[in-house]
Amino acid sequence: MNPFTSTPKRWLPLCAGLVLSSLFAQEADVTEMDDMVITGTRTEKSLSEVPVRTQVVNRDDITSIAAQTLADAVGFTAGVRIENNCQNCGFSQLRLLGLEGKYTQILQDGLPRLSSVAAVYGVEQIPARMIEQIEIVKGGGSALYGPGAVAGVVNVISREPTESGVSIFGTVEDVDGTRGASFSAASDHVSEDGRTRTTVMGQVDDRGAYDRDGDGFSDVVERSLSSVGTRIRSYMGDNADLTVEYSYINEDRRGGDQLDLPEFQVELAEATDTTTNSGSIVWSQALSDEFDYTVALGIVHLERDSYYGGGMDPNAYGFTESPLYTADAQLNHYLGDHTVSWGGQLVREELEDVNPGYNRVLDETYDNAGVFVQDDWAVSEELSLVLGGRIDTHSEIDDPIFSPRVALRYTASEAFTVRASISEGFRAPQVFDEDLHITIAGGEAQIIENSDDLKEERSRSYMLGGEWTPAVGENGFALVEITGFFTELEDTFDTTFVGNDGVADIFERDNAGDAEVYGTEFNLGYQVPGSYELRLGWVFQSATFDEPAGDFGSRNFERTPDSYGVITASFFPAEGWECFIGGKYTGSMEVAHYAGFIEEDRLEDTPSFFEVDAIVTKTLVWGDRDVICSVGVKNLTDEFQEDLDKGPDRDAGYIYGPRFPRTVFASVGLEF
Repeated sequence: MNPFTSTPKRWLPLCAGLVLSSLFAQEADVTEMDDMVITGTRTEKSLSEVPVRTQVVNRDDITSIAAQTLADAVGFTAGVRIENNCQNCGFSQLRLLGLEGKYTQILQDGLPRLSSVAAVYGVEQIPARMIEQIEIVKGGGSALYGPGAVAGVVNVISREPTESGVSIFGTVEDVDGTRGASFSAASDHVSEDGRTRTTVMGQVDDRGAYDRDGDGFSDVVERSLSSVGTRIRSYMGDNADLTVEYSYINEDRRGGDQLDLPEFQVELAEATDTTTNSGSIVWSQALSDEFDYTVALGIVHLERDSYYGGGMDPNAYGFTESPLYTADAQLNHYLGDHTVSWGGQLVREELEDVNPGYNRVLDETYDNAGVFVQDDWAVSEELSLVLGGRIDTHSEIDDPIFSPRVALRYTASEAFTVRASISEGFRAPQVFDEDLHITIAGGEAQIIENSDDLKEERSRSYMLGGEWTPAVGENGFALVEITGFFTELEDTFDTTFVGNDGVADIFERDNAGDAEVYGTEFNLGYQVPGSYELRLGWVFQSATFDEPAGDFGSRNFERTPDSYGVITASFFPAEGWECFIGGKYTGSMEVAHYAGFIEEDRLEDTPSFFEVDAIVTKTLVWGDRDVICSVGVKNLTDEFQEDLDKGPDRDAGYIYGPRFPRTVFASVGLEF
């Protein structure tokens, strides 16, 4: 079996694209089986057979690089960019296909995970300990998942144990004298008959603030996170199972100056204390060999205390509450060569955002109802075809929205596969969006409001790719994969400055013109199982508006480089040893730079960056326990932005490049 389409035993998260991102087994005595994925078609399928482009990051991948959050876990996934967008609070976003984070739908076990307000810091608030697998599907996904799935879908799969055991991991790190630490643990129990599987897990992260330029204001946010969660899955007979999940996450972050003082006593502070309680209950049952169904209920309740202000302002405190409710049902009919799936989803998002000192209250409710149908047709052993569509009604949109999708897989030989898809997606109008993240620019808060006639933003995505995985030499396998993508956007959202209300700069979001994003993703690889593995994943792209847009009248998308990529190598010099070196390249891009520290607004062309991580891992056997020791350096060459704004009047949104400076870390794990 070709290891480019096999389950990885221990592989760092390079995931260089498509079905091929199901990586290599490293031990010769491991039975190689395809990864099973669900996100692309909403039904469980072998990764090598799924018609929709899918990338996978597994549990071993996440552990190997001491990832603390979802943002860390996908760091070496080809075609995925994680970037920092705020100098004060470290707001990060996950970007696919050249589009901002707000164009990607993030799910947990297939259900919406992040409300519009939770999305601001969400990719750093999902602890790595709670993740078993991450599935990434690029391209429009509204045909299955509704609003927001324009650039793609990231589905976080929760841990489910296969055997009883305990694991404990601890990591310490140093950033030029600023210390950080992470501790996580999990206890798994599988009943003697294997029908009940329970896991309890927790994680604590702590990282101090870092001042890069010595101006007394933080450039990397102070952050602490505490989380605990449990998941129970019980098989009821041979044909049904019940899954119950609950998690609690608290994250506290603060940036600015004099962090030991209350926020209203300093020149600049952005601080949030976020508590998220989430739970879900899922019932699945097969009534016959030809029919099964799944129903799910989920709730994510977020509460956040915040302070966004400067100049010792006592009125800059706020409170946000945002529950997200989901009801989901799916029915599957297995009719010969056809798997016909259909169902519906109801999502309610409530938002109350209050700033008493400013006498500002935002109280909104968004409802979305969708019904979908899909035919997954195995035309032959070599050819499969997916046809589907979804109709959504949204409380902020007058007319129903139809989102179709067509996907095709053709396997010309064991080593060569072609995939193609056409899909549509949409974003509904919302008030609290990722670009409503409240930055401080020149000492002024920024608030975004929707115009009265704002309508949804539509997209159409085309993808065509082929992968070739031939055997090379006696034990080696190669990978050559090319995927082209083209996305059309209609009625794009844009913001315009409309004035100042005495407290904040007010911007209005309205529909602008059309835009297009297109490019090519290349992935090359070679591996000799048990000896070494090499990967290169690169994206060349163009992202432009049809007409000049934004404050600077540029046609180019901001923060969107023309090229970016990852290059990785793993070596296994002896039993129990693993050596990894990986690089991430980000090309030049346009970034807005607003007056405050500088005298006039201007559009900057950033330099390119290439950051390198190096990690050595040794696994020791101690009785019936595995002891896993890792040491490494992230951003070895200390690549970081050189023209940071300084002082209380800085433009906090003028931040780009690597998220963290050089970071030295060591970790120890115990599994038994």
